[in-house]
Amino acid sequence: MFGLSSVAERVRGRIQKSLREMSDIDAMQLEDGNYRLIRGSAVLYLSIEDWGMRDVMVRCTSYVVMGATIDAELLSFLLEANAKIPFGSFAIDDDQDILFEYALIATNSARYELKEAIKAVAKAVDDYDNKIINRWGGETSYKVLFGFDAD
Repeated sequence: MFGLSSVAERVRGRIQKSLREMSDIDAMQLEDGNYRLIRGSAVLYLSIEDWGMRDVMVRCTSYVVMGATIDAELLSFLLEANAKIPFGSFAIDDDQDILFEYALIATNSARYELKEAIKAVAKAVDDYDNKIINRWGGETSYKVLFGFDAD
């Protein structure tokens, strides 16, 4: 359907079922077959990729803060946060925006594992976006995308 293997399409089916079971998520399938999810102020992107010959990777990414002042103190803060968070990690992209990403091999994953990955990313965004904005400025991706705060 979207140029992925039959295994990836099976994973897509599990993702669709998982998203229907998550009443606190507003999910939209994008033209490329991936998903945009909104939970509170968190805007997440869920992508499905073939990984090697037989596996499928699901990547859940959220832009936490866009336009923050990137300095050594912020980088240290993000590294310390990465050490505390059990799944996923913060990163800085080429545009100097802060994102949080969690990737898992989903070939044989259960729906609850996919749901927990989504929840982990949304929780990290909710826990850290205001802390970052209050100290280093910037805006949530929700505000950049929709023009207003979610709260």
